[in-house]
Amino acid sequence: MNNVIGILERSSGSELRRVVEPLASYICATERPRTALLSALAVLFREVEATNKAAIGHFHTLLEN
Repeated sequence: MNNVIGILERSSGSELRRVVEPLASYICATERPRTALLSALAVLFREVEATNKAAIGHFHTLLEN
């Protein structure tokens, strides 16, 4: 399991960096960086929740068939 996690971390590190760096720059450049950060985190959490709900729905569909 740890090998899989390590592989995922290495492969997604550069991809995440391409997204995180501009977002961090944007957050830091705003007049209210704390508010911008909290807003970005809220959007991220909503996206993760939506992805998890979709995955669970697909899983239940597979179990029914």
